[in-house]
Order: sequence, then structure tokens, then C-alpha cells
Amino acid sequence: MTCILAATDLSTRSDRAVQRALRLSAKLKLPCRIVSAVDNDMPDDMLADRVKDVTQRLDRFIGSLAVPGQEVTSSVVAGDPHQAILDQAEAHDATLLVLGLHRSRPFVDLLRDTTMVRIVRGSLRPVLLVNDAVDHDYARVLVPVSFSPSCAAALRMAGAIAPDAELRSFHAVPIPFQGLTGDGPGSDMARELCREATKERDAWTATLDPATLPREIEIISGGRSETMARMAAGRPDLIAVGAHTRSVFLPNVLGSFVTDLIVTPPCDVLVARG
Repeated sequence: MTCILAATDLSTRSDRAVQRALRLSAKLKLPCRIVSAVDNDMPDDMLADRVKDVTQRLDRFIGSLAVPGQEVTSSVVAGDPHQAILDQAEAHDATLLVLGLHRSRPFVDLLRDTTMVRIVRGSLRPVLLVNDAVDHDYARVLVPVSFSPSCAAALRMAGAIAPDAELRSFHAVPIPFQGLTGDGPGSDMARELCREATKERDAWTATLDPATLPREIEIISGGRSETMARMAAGRPDLIAVGAHTRSVFLPNVLGSFVTDLIVTPPCDVLVARG
């Protein structure tokens, strides 16, 4: 692991991202880089003033949070915010990119992706979205899996940033045409699908480092609805998911489940790619 990079626009939403990044940096003994991206679509003199102001405010904020001996650096970059942040993550070879949530704008968000979603789509590095107050280390981590390389990466990164947490994982098996056939979770079809998923799970876990695995990856029937119910009932403080990449030719695709999860997260969310 090299460093943790957090992006902030100096909003209250971003404050939590910086706080979590610094807390992880101190716990894992990693350098922490804090970056703020200023949109450069303005006259040069206004941009220079804006960069100077943001730099001063960022320095004061970090100075109030960093612990003695912690390696923390900050920078203000000008450019398109989403691309500038991705470029900084690559330039610093960041192990983890930490972001705050986007400001809710229901009408605009229907028309285009937010900067946060664009960053998650474009990042080849794990992205941690911070939703909750940063007053404790992660204690309960939930990892829904689909036996993909990105889910394996989610398990690895979850264990790396929350080594002392209770780690739970499950795979939800969708039942096709349930509404038409009446085949519910306890039906013969559901049991057969779960048996097949159990074999797939065992073959998948056999290829992974045992140190990254939870004690059990539970097989349940119910698909997306059951996944959402499990996430609510488990009350995790971190959900780790694999970005669903359907094709090597579409590396930035996110599945609809992951997209919905990062737009309206119930807690902090970690998104990893294989």
C-alpha cells in the first residue's frame, strides 16, 4: 500500500472524507494526500485568487486535524474537477481514493452524472465514499459478492482498511420469473439455484487468498431485494462492492445496483475493480 488520497471541495460533505482519510492514514501508517480541484473555466486573475484562497483554507483545515508525526501533504489543482482528481490519484499511485458525497440536485442529477459518479466510473483504483460521521473505526463490514474479480478486490480492500472489523459476506441468488411461476425462496427451483451457486462460490474462493476471506460467504435466494434487506438488517458501517464490469472493452461500466448504492448510500461505501 502506497498512500491514501482524499479529494475535497471544502464543503461539509467533503469534510468527512478528509477526516476518514486522515484516520485511515494514521491507523495504517500511510502517507495521506489531500487534493482540492478548482474549475479553471474562469479568467486567469480570478483563478489565481481562487487557488490562493482554497490553498489557505485547506492548509488551516488539515492543520486542525492531522496528528503529530503523520505524513500529510495537500495541493490545489486547476482543471476539470473530475479529471483532475483522477489524474492526482494516478500521479500519487494512490492505494485508495476517498470522496465525500455529492450535493443532491434531483432534476440536474436526472440529466447527467454527478462529479462523484464520474470519478467512481473513471477510477481504476478503489474508491471510498464517506457518508457517516467519522467518530470510530469501521466495526461491521458487509460485502455482497457475485464471484467476480472486482468482488475479490472488494474483499481484499475491505480487509486492508478495516482489519479489526467483523466481516460478513453473502451472495444473493435471483429467482427468474418469480412473479409468473410463483417459485419463491423456498421452492425447488430456488434450492437448486442455491446449490449451483454454492458450487460456484467454492470454486471461486479456492482461487483467492484465504487471508482475505470471511469465515463464510452465505448463499441466499432473493436477488436484489434480498440484498437490500440484508444491508438494512445488518446495520454495517461499511459496505464493500465490486464494480460490475461486463466487458474488458467497457472498463468504466458500473452495474445499476452499484450506481444506485453510491448515489443513495446507507453508510460508507467502498467500490473496487478487479
